[in-house]
Amino acid sequence: MGMGIVVRRTGGYAGTESVARVDTSRLDAAERRRIEQLVRDAAAALARAQEPIGADLMKYEITVQENGSTRTLAWTDDGSPGPVKQLIEEVQKLT
Repeated sequence: MGMGIVVRRTGGYAGTESVARVDTSRLDAAERRRIEQLVRDAAAALARAQEPIGADLMKYEITVQENGSTRTLAWTDDGSPGPVKQLIEEVQKLT
């Protein structure tokens, strides 16, 4: 079993746009573990983060489907590095 991960971006001139999609069950075992750990790290980081303020900041919605359940992580890109940004970049590379 793997995770289905969909990343959508809102903001700017494009409105809402799907930027990446991956099914980790289609990845080799090492890559699957790495991406799934990034999802856990991103969720943990968002649980303790404060939402940045800024009207022109890009917002991301990361939908994760696993074992019949779906959860959505919301993140605003203020330009700082971290596990959520790394997850988005890695999923985009796999798309």
